Amino acid sequence: MKATNYPLDDDRGIFALMINLFYATLAPSVREAWDGPAVPKAPKVGWFERLDRWAAAVRQRDRERFLADSQDIFELERRLQALERRPYF
Repeated sequence: MKATNYPLDDDRGIFALMINLFYATLAPSVREAWDGPAVPKAPKVGWFERLDRWAAAVRQRDRERFLADSQDIFELERRLQALERRPYF
C-alpha cells in the first residue's frame, strides 16, 4: 500500500515528480492569482440599513449646505468649529 498517489515509477524522472508536487501544492493559489479571488455575493440590504443610509445621506447633504452658505473663509472656519463641537444640528 502506497502512502501517496504520485507515480514514483514515472519515466520522466525526479524533476517531473518535483514539478508535479510543486504544482499540486500551489494549484489553488495559482488559480486564484490567475482568475482573481472569488468575489462573494453582497448580502441583501435590509429595510433598516436602507433607512440608515438615506438618513446619513440627508445629514451629509445638510452639513455641506450649511458650510456652503458661509460668506468668507473666516465664517467657514467658525462653522467648521461649530460642527466639531455640535455634530448634529
